[in-house]
Amino acid sequence: MADTFNPTTVKGDTISWVLNLTGPTGGTYDIGGCTFNMQVRKSYHPSGLLASYVLHVEDGDPVVPANGVEGGLAASATGGILYVTIGSTYTQHFSQYSSSFYDIQMQYPNDGGVVTLLRGSIETLPDVTI
Repeated sequence: MADTFNPTTVKGDTISWVLNLTGPTGGTYDIGGCTFNMQVRKSYHPSGLLASYVLHVEDGDPVVPANGVEGGLAASATGGILYVTIGSTYTQHFSQYSSSFYDIQMQYPNDGGVVTLLRGSIETLPDVTI
């Protein structure tokens, strides 16, 4: 079952967080070979896509952070860390009167299945400084 995280951002700001992935014994999970997919939508309905990111992690990949304008996913293959950034280009289109919904899925290598790691809603506050 996926964990839930409901962050808040300001319309037009970059939002970032980090996921530390651990195995069943609590040890660091090697995510080399995994593919991560994230989508943000206006609702749970398939229409209304606001942002979409895909990252395939090769064994030993160095961390290349996503820029704050477009955003994206970055990872440490052997560190079991996934960095999530939703860029300001996308958050400027988030509604400030209703939440947006997202999830992050990990696909194991060699068709080992898909698991939803994190899901939730993003509350967007109006921007005061324009």
